[in-house]
Amino acid sequence: MFRSDCGTWPPHSHFWLRVGVLLPVGLAACALLFRYSGLDAALSSYFYDAAQHRFLVGTNGWIELLGHRVGKSVVLVCWMLLLAVAIAAPRIPGFARHRRLVWTLVLAMALGPVVVTLLKNINSHACPWSLKAYGGAAEYSATWFVSRVEAGRCFPGGHAAGGFSIVAVAFAGAVLRRPRLCRAGLWLGLGVGASFSILQVAKGAHFMSHNLWAAAIDLWMAALVFSPLMAPGRASPSYTNSVSAEGQQ
Repeated sequence: MFRSDCGTWPPHSHFWLRVGVLLPVGLAACALLFRYSGLDAALSSYFYDAAQHRFLVGTNGWIELLGHRVGKSVVLVCWMLLLAVAIAAPRIPGFARHRRLVWTLVLAMALGPVVVTLLKNINSHACPWSLKAYGGAAEYSATWFVSRVEAGRCFPGGHAAGGFSIVAVAFAGAVLRRPRLCRAGLWLGLGVGASFSILQVAKGAHFMSHNLWAAAIDLWMAALVFSPLMAPGRASPSYTNSVSAEGQQ
């Protein structure tokens, strides 16, 4: 599905629809399945050692260092480099004509994690390690629009959102009609986001449904930001034609 969407042109609006709209709908459905079927609890319990009252992957050690701190920093640095390129684009040979696209990519990568952060501050979902079932003190709660004091600051998954934000590169590749960049951005974003997700579940920092919702939100936000360039009936012919002409030179 993804390979054909990335490699067959036109229309690139098919990629926008399937990856930016339908795929996150599927991820959201999976998140609901994990939450209400008991898969969330089963997966988290797999990583929890009840005898020692701790999750198998702690908050210290090289896994935490590489998977959380270093991984998060690498994504942030890449985004900051893109921001610098967007600002300096008029003075960089070959980038001036792509300035709009680079700014769109910068915004698309940032918006998903920002929305996730805002949502975390208005609901009472607690992290697994805070719940009584996993050695914590909190009762399970899923109330929305609570005060900052009552907020659990755990749902959706923030760390996973940072990893999944890389998928925005795939949308840029689709606009540029560069199948390799499109596929690389898609699978890199999904791979990094999935890795971050598994780490956070193994630590007890999140249920898997938290991370699936983070992925869905990132994809929806990327689709929203890229919609002026990709959505059916809204793609810019002048921009597309200029990029195609450049690629043939």
